[in-house]
Amino acid sequence: MLNFETFLYKNIGAKIKKYRDSLDMTQDQFAAKLNSDYYISLDRYRLSSIENGRANKKKNPYLLTAELIKVFSNCMKCETKELIFGNYIEREENVRLFLLAIIMNSEKDEEEEYIIPFMDFLFRNKNRTITLKENEERYISASGIMKGLNKVEEKYPFFTSGKIYKKYQNLLGVPSLRIELISNLLIKLLMGDFEFANYYILRMSSLCKINGSNEIVYSFIENKGMIGGALIENKHNFYVFANAFEKMWKRHKGLFMEYFEGYLFNKRIKPELKYKEINNKLFYDIIIDPEFSRLIFSVIEKDRFSIKTMDGHYLFYQHLLNRYVDKEIENSIEHPY
Repeated sequence: MLNFETFLYKNIGAKIKKYRDSLDMTQDQFAAKLNSDYYISLDRYRLSSIENGRANKKKNPYLLTAELIKVFSNCMKCETKELIFGNYIEREENVRLFLLAIIMNSEKDEEEEYIIPFMDFLFRNKNRTITLKENEERYISASGIMKGLNKVEEKYPFFTSGKIYKKYQNLLGVPSLRIELISNLLIKLLMGDFEFANYYILRMSSLCKINGSNEIVYSFIENKGMIGGALIENKHNFYVFANAFEKMWKRHKGLFMEYFEGYLFNKRIKPELKYKEINNKLFYDIIIDPEFSRLIFSVIEKDRFSIKTMDGHYLFYQHLLNRYVDKEIENSIEHPY
């Protein structure tokens, strides 16, 4: 289950800390100013917990009270929506993270470590001592020679951002069966990139040989199981994934933003739904809502008949057809009568 509450609270806390830093005030000074200007009781210990996004079940189970939301919105001169979810650019960044986190579904590797699809994580060895900056002249991209960290950052700013990488980690929880459908649909949406579709086929063929079974493919066809981690095989192939994800986002971010603006950022912030009700359950209800899966199905169909993406989808669907035939043959052998 993705940890939306931690993600939300950490973002709110970071926003408040950034504002305090802009005033060049210590926590004691800022707390004193708020107490004086708004007649509230807030000490630096409580402020520190808020800035670090630490909710206390006894003292502040939802990080902020209704009163503190008004106080911080007023002093920071922003709407409640912006305090909680950020400005439009921040919300756009968050939706991209949501989609990426759904694809990965908090999957872990054999060493029980989260598989994190960010380059700062992937450009480390098993001892986690070699960072991306120490590897800047050692790798190339799938689409051609790409030497140097600067070029990598220029092409993939989202996947090389330390700030975004940290925010993604706040979302991690435990794998959930409830989002497998959406996870697999989003991966199928990436098939609009021909290079990714071709890579997917090669990668799945390799895994089927290793496993001695086609089950991983059959499960994916039925939108079951998790393959996000399997697609991040190594640094070289990660570029293929990142490139397909970036292209998909560029094509359809308007539709995804419209969905989350309506179901989370706008529609849900109203008097009958209190701030404290913006929690993990609400987030899950939004991403497993049939309306969301219908949206992705419709986008996949649109891509299948678009000149820019039809080749990748054609290649992928030919692969599905072949695998379907394989399954029928296997079933007829196992159950001849």
